[in-house]
Amino acid sequence: MSINNQVAIVTGSGRGLGAAIAINLAEKGVNIVLNYLNDEKSVENVQEKIKDLGSNAIIVQADVTTIDGSQRIVNEALKSFGTVDILVNNAGPLFRPMSIEDMTWEDMSKNLNEDMGAAFNMTKAVLGTMKQNHYGRIIYIGSLSSEKPSNNVAHHGSSRAAISTFSKYVALEMSEYGITSNVVGPGMIETDRTKSQTKIIKRIAEITPAKRIAKPEDVVRAVNFFVNDDDGFYTGHYFPVSGGLHLK
Repeated sequence: MSINNQVAIVTGSGRGLGAAIAINLAEKGVNIVLNYLNDEKSVENVQEKIKDLGSNAIIVQADVTTIDGSQRIVNEALKSFGTVDILVNNAGPLFRPMSIEDMTWEDMSKNLNEDMGAAFNMTKAVLGTMKQNHYGRIIYIGSLSSEKPSNNVAHHGSSRAAISTFSKYVALEMSEYGITSNVVGPGMIETDRTKSQTKIIKRIAEITPAKRIAKPEDVVRAVNFFVNDDDGFYTGHYFPVSGGLHLK
C-alpha cells in the first residue's frame, strides 16, 4: 500500500531530525502536520521546502507535553486533511549531561515528564481517529541510551526507556485495530544541535563499529521501514540506529 496522500504528524519538526523526517515523508506524497514550540522561522522554512516538493504542510504551534496542545495538533490535522495516518513522536527536551550524584530529582522528573508527557498525550490524541480508520503507524524517536547506559545521561536514558516500554503497551493494546507502535533508537545524531560538539563526536565515532555517528537520513530510513509496513505485522519493536554501537 502506498503512503502517498496519507497524513503524518511529526512533532518537533522545525529543525534537525524532525525536519528531515517531515521532508522525507513529503517527498513520498504524504501531507504533513508540522509542530514547533518556539522557533517559528525554522518551521516556516521547512514548510516552504515541503511546498516546493509539491506536497501540503500546515504548521501548529503547540506544547506536546500537554493534552490540550496535543489535541490541538490533531484537531488542526483533521480540519485540514480529514484524518491522521502516521504519528512520529520526535519532540523531546534538551538536557544537560550530569552524573547521578550531581543530579536532582527535579532534573530527572523534568526529563520524565516532558518525554513521557509528549509521548502519552500525542498517542492519546490520535488513537480515536486511528481506531476509527482501523489503521495507524506510530513511531517514537527513542535513544540508544535507553538500552545501552553511558555516563552522565541517566535522566535522558531513563525517560527514553519509559517511552520504549510505553510503546510496547500501545502495540499490545492497539494491534487488533490495525495500529502499530515502534521505537527508533539512535545514538548521537549529526544535527545543528550537535555539530559543534566535535570532541564528543570524534570520541563516539572512534568506538562505533561504523566509525561515525548517525546522520538524520539513517534515522529517516528506519522510520520509513515502519511507516511502510503494509500489513501492520511489525509492532512493539525497538530499532537501534547506532552503526553497531549497541553491540559493544
